[in-house]
Amino acid sequence: MTILEHLTELRRRLISSLIAIGACTLAMLALAPQLFNLLREPLTRLADRESVQLQVLSPVEMFLTYLKLSILAGLFLALPWVMLQIWMFVSPGLYRQEKRWIVPFVTLGSLFFAGGAAFAYFVVLPLGFDYLVTFTPAEVQNAWSVEKYFGIVIRLILAFGVVFEVPLLMWVLAAAGIVAPATFSRMRRYWIVAAWILAAVLTPPDPITQAIMAVPLMIFFELGLLGARVFHRRRQAANAAPPQA
Repeated sequence: MTILEHLTELRRRLISSLIAIGACTLAMLALAPQLFNLLREPLTRLADRESVQLQVLSPVEMFLTYLKLSILAGLFLALPWVMLQIWMFVSPGLYRQEKRWIVPFVTLGSLFFAGGAAFAYFVVLPLGFDYLVTFTPAEVQNAWSVEKYFGIVIRLILAFGVVFEVPLLMWVLAAAGIVAPATFSRMRRYWIVAAWILAAVLTPPDPITQAIMAVPLMIFFELGLLGARVFHRRRQAANAAPPQA
């Protein structure tokens, strides 16, 4: 395929993914209040010990929050289809036996993303908010904007979902012959710096949540490198094998 054909194929896969996410978002709009209550739980558990409450500061704030939560849920619902589109885009660079990995790729990709979201929900958000409220003096009330609170929640859930996909992405790039493990190894020192920069950008400005994101990023890079070496060796063995008559 030429560069133009690759770009055309990429656009087709992106449009297909966006249509699926849009359709799932519309389906999840009816569940927006339930999603609101679910993602408010980390704050609710914190409010059992601290004086913390949410407030709306503009007429459209609740509507926009419900819309964002519906888009987030729509992304999770459409995630297997999105992973399938990613696979269909990279599969032309794979060998015939490697193309059979479509089910593990879609399954693992969806599970890894969901695992990252669950890690953010059950571990990162409670620890992060618990740490942040310690800076509030006793005479100051914690009244947080709905928009700001759910903006942090959504950003962290998406960020950790993507972080958990790092090993799978590295495996696919190595299996397709796009990036060699030696290249990943040379990138390690830059990745460590990038991990802390990404953590500083994507998380609230506190060292707890930044460390909770940066450390898994470095660990997942090493896991991705190990898997990339395995897939690279298999690809080299397939290239070295004599052609069948």
